[in-house]
Amino acid sequence: MLPILHQVAGSTLVVTGLIVLPLPLPFGLIMLVIGFALLAPYIPAVQRLIRVMRRKWPKVDAILLRYRHRFPPVIKRTIDKTHPAE
Repeated sequence: MLPILHQVAGSTLVVTGLIVLPLPLPFGLIMLVIGFALLAPYIPAVQRLIRVMRRKWPKVDAILLRYRHRFPPVIKRTIDKTHPAE
């Protein structure tokens, strides 16, 4: 039940984030990040996208690795799965 809830919430946040993205406040970007974080454990295409982004922006990768211990287990596994070296 929880994976289905994650996928529905993640999809909703991604679609809403794309709609809100042109606004001057960064709410759309925040929604996209949270939505992709919810979708990544279940959708390989999102994992590949995150892996590419982590390769492109090493600072983001360093921040994810630095704060990995603070995230819930599902996000920790996603951080491990999307490591750019793999």
